[in-house]
Amino acid sequence: MPGQFSPPVRLALSRAGNVAHAVTSPEKAAEILLTDWPTNWTPKHLAARKAVLKAMESAYTAASIARARKAFAEAADEAGILLSEPPKSVTREGFKSPDLSRREGKMKRDG
Repeated sequence: MPGQFSPPVRLALSRAGNVAHAVTSPEKAAEILLTDWPTNWTPKHLAARKAVLKAMESAYTAASIARARKAFAEAADEAGILLSEPPKSVTREGFKSPDLSRREGKMKRDG
């Protein structure tokens, strides 16, 4: 989808910092920068606001989206709300999930 951050910028928001958000768009970043930012506004915060608005104004070019994502992530890091990227998987290597399609088929035959 055009105008999306890839990967999303993950933040910890709320008073306790225990609510994780995956920010995927300049619009959501702008909303957070203006209404939910947990610290005083700094030069990095201002740079993120400008970059996010520029991305929204410039028809979501790849370059403007990348600049907005980078500036937003840097401001979030400075504010102490940036979360690290999630792990690729929480399962052990070699773990195999059950084959649910066979189980569902058996249930239909038995039921």
